[in-house]
Amino acid sequence: MDERTFDTIIVGAGPAGCVLAARLSEDVDRQVLLIDAGPDYGSDPAGWPPELLDPYATEWVSHAWGYTNAAAEDGAIRHGLPRARVFGGCSTVNACQWFRGSRIDYDAWETAGNTGWGWDDLFPYFLKSESDDHGDPSVHGDAGPVRISREPDERLGLSDRLLAETAAELGFEWLDDLNGSDRQFPSLGRTPKNIDNGHRLNGSLTYLKAARDRANLTLLPDTLIDRVLMEGTRAVGVRAADGRELRAREVIVSGGAYASPAILLRSGIGAAGQLHDLGIPLVRDLSGVGQHLLDHPFISPYTSGMTLWPIRPGMETGRRVFVQLMLRARSSQVNEEIDLHFYPREILDPRTGGWVFGFGISLMYARSKGRVRLTSRDPEATLDIDHRWFSESADLQSLADGVEIAARLATTPPLAGMLDISAEQHALLRDRDAVKRVLLAEAATTFHPSSTCRMGPSVDPTAVVDATCRVHGVDRLRVVDASIFPWGPRCNLHAPIIAVAERAADVIRRDT
Repeated sequence: MDERTFDTIIVGAGPAGCVLAARLSEDVDRQVLLIDAGPDYGSDPAGWPPELLDPYATEWVSHAWGYTNAAAEDGAIRHGLPRARVFGGCSTVNACQWFRGSRIDYDAWETAGNTGWGWDDLFPYFLKSESDDHGDPSVHGDAGPVRISREPDERLGLSDRLLAETAAELGFEWLDDLNGSDRQFPSLGRTPKNIDNGHRLNGSLTYLKAARDRANLTLLPDTLIDRVLMEGTRAVGVRAADGRELRAREVIVSGGAYASPAILLRSGIGAAGQLHDLGIPLVRDLSGVGQHLLDHPFISPYTSGMTLWPIRPGMETGRRVFVQLMLRARSSQVNEEIDLHFYPREILDPRTGGWVFGFGISLMYARSKGRVRLTSRDPEATLDIDHRWFSESADLQSLADGVEIAARLATTPPLAGMLDISAEQHALLRDRDAVKRVLLAEAATTFHPSSTCRMGPSVDPTAVVDATCRVHGVDRLRVVDASIFPWGPRCNLHAPIIAVAERAADVIRRDT
């Protein structure tokens, strides 16, 4: 047992944990310990594996936790659920897209009883987190740790320019700044990205960079946490998988939407029946732990090839083009804002050696709810994760609408003149039932899990934490990461996670 007693132990060095460690350690009298199960490569990009810096690829294998989605009863593919086991967490493997979502997403959080978590409360923290000199300075931060960039005109390829012209023909407005408003509507624009000097900016290269040499901040890599140590209903520290115990006056769990509920469950916090079946002594009966798992279902262009088409000879950009533009759209299932993101890309097809263009499509407003459960008390054991994508039929309709929109873009000039679409692809894209069958078999995750320890008042049976991020009925224990989102916002989760962690840090500093 380590004899030191920390003021704060943070479990998980993903983007939320990095923000918390940096902000809480600004108080020189607060002793902070940040723990992660993966390695710490430091704050100099030269020390990082190149695959974790490449902003035009998402490396899911080298530092993965090995999670998979439960196989569906109809024999659908058992999809991988990549999560990064490394300091920086999933910000080391994300697609570098920096979006805030819509006002209505966060105002709904507050309406549900989470005072202080509406758009107007979170907007200052979006600004605080970023350094973005694009567009109206009143809607962008200029001194935050995360540098935001966009591709200049000279880096846009032929496919980008033709897509913009075609989108305009189909009524999509061009927006010079996709983060310039507190609402989203069908539009196209340059993708804001957390990229600087040609590499991906993760939590270790941003928030921890200025904090890691502080005398009151201790970093502990390669340490898997089994559970929170409890004395009655009070958290007093954590126990590592190797048996080490570390003590603290407060514990913050920031393991993400899969690992955070797992840590709580191993600690005796969760549904009494599940814990009894695993022989875990009950500390607090909270049925919402691990429930209400949300995601943004995603269809990749690389599986069925349904939204991937060969580029005609002589029209290739000749270099990989990865989501330099973002298109946002509305399906037939919503009447306001948007619910679809399209990720255009141009790559060299390793199967044929030719260049191809396609869309990944993500459903940004999904209703289907899944769950996370333990399979064992062993912290090394795999988790039982079932997203239950399309358990709500509206989600399948929405994503099928997305495929239809992609087909209209690909078959409308001038973009159509660039692509060689086979008769088989034309037939598939015209067959709504066939499109749905492909989606049911192949659609998976956009890597945006959330809401498994959701925030809400104690009268909400699905709520796990309150508006100060404290676990209901447990003293000195908080959760801060995407798992506490009451609902997932209509965007990639990197920026919202950081804004939530920034605000949570202020809440914690006021409370203690």
